[in-house]
Amino acid sequence: MNLFSQALKRILIVTTIVMLSGTTLSLPATTVQAESLKHELYQTEKGELKYSKEIIREVFKTLRRETKGPLSYDEAILLIENMSKVEVMDHYLASYGKKVDAKEIPRIVNQIYSIDLKRISELGAGNQTYPDEIIQGVKESLPGWLDEEDIPSLSKLEVLDLYLTSYGKKIDGPEIRRVLNQIFGINLDGISSLEGTGVSLYSKDQWISQYDQDLFIVQTGLTDVDVWIYPTDYFTAQTGLEQLPEELQNRLKKMGYRYNEEVGALYYADPEGNSVPDQFKGQTLGILIQFIQNNYQGLL
Repeated sequence: MNLFSQALKRILIVTTIVMLSGTTLSLPATTVQAESLKHELYQTEKGELKYSKEIIREVFKTLRRETKGPLSYDEAILLIENMSKVEVMDHYLASYGKKVDAKEIPRIVNQIYSIDLKRISELGAGNQTYPDEIIQGVKESLPGWLDEEDIPSLSKLEVLDLYLTSYGKKIDGPEIRRVLNQIFGINLDGISSLEGTGVSLYSKDQWISQYDQDLFIVQTGLTDVDVWIYPTDYFTAQTGLEQLPEELQNRLKKMGYRYNEEVGALYYADPEGNSVPDQFKGQTLGILIQFIQNNYQGLL
């Protein structure tokens, strides 16, 4: 009897025993859940999902480990869509299982935040200088034909790659976001908290955060040296106001903003020509969000 015949005979015997004993063979619950999720995701149109199918699939794996119990497709989708972007990113990375390659980070950020780090790098936008920590890490990884004087000419993606090469250990979500802010001038923690506040952010020649019912827009230049603030079309349609409310203007003017006729918005430029610090941006956003909460919460 050849090997194929022997194998077939064993399968038939096992099947017969199972049928006679009334026993059913079943897959582990976690496997069934994973297969169910894949099936449901496959049938769901991309436009119906807040995040890509890859992000949802990997975040689901982390959620399943955390809940330690059954988790249906609908429950998983509801949980994921109610998470902040920071939480989604951390859950995704928790399922990654290996050190994140620098070349993967732009893809992950784009899929979760819809922010194009490659474009920022190509434009040379964002921070024009780097902290000593970043410079030191890049120096340690520079190839032989480059030296410290060449660092300013490197693209931001190259700086990120070289810095993470020197980093050595596995890097987690909070640390990745900190490093990205130091290199690209993109505060992913702050951006995550903008959802539902009524404030849009346009920076580095792209929308960083934008939702249909946002009331005010904060716009910065390529290098974050200057800032504009103006109302959205939605705010104007709802209130009839084509400029920021006077009370809000007065609060922002105390920070140094002035109305600029040419751009039709409140405008601020750093007097030293440096990138506006995170503290200043945070104070600006804080005033806008508080004003919305006190006066226009019903429009959100």
